[in-house]
Amino acid sequence: MNKQDSELLQFVGQNARMGKVTLSQLADYLADGYMKSTVTKQLAEYEAVVKEADNKLAAGGEEVKDVNPLMQTAATAMISIQSLTDRSPSHIAEMVIVGSTRGVIQIIRRIRDCRGASSDTVNLAYRLLMIEQNNINDLKQFL
Repeated sequence: MNKQDSELLQFVGQNARMGKVTLSQLADYLADGYMKSTVTKQLAEYEAVVKEADNKLAAGGEEVKDVNPLMQTAATAMISIQSLTDRSPSHIAEMVIVGSTRGVIQIIRRIRDCRGASSDTVNLAYRLLMIEQNNINDLKQFL
């Protein structure tokens, strides 16, 4: 496995893991209903990307690097702080949209930086990009 493939797969896996962490936390604040089912669907999509990235890394003899625990703790703390006073579906949708927008920017940059990656790896990165863009579109209705 070349360096660009490894780097892009690690990024995709870590990015999707962070999406899972944050959406899992936010889903706990939601009542059952359409928004919660939308977030649950998004969690499943992130999980599928994590599994695929991990499998590709393992097949290439690479060790999967987990998300930095400090970053994960900071993200969950920030979500807790931001949702202390407002746990409305509109506010939660806004937080997810902001996070997914950051994800879109990061994925586009990383794809550009890893131009030597195989088309299979790049396609997985684009799949994550589409998930992020769909998250934004799906949650606009809750604003």
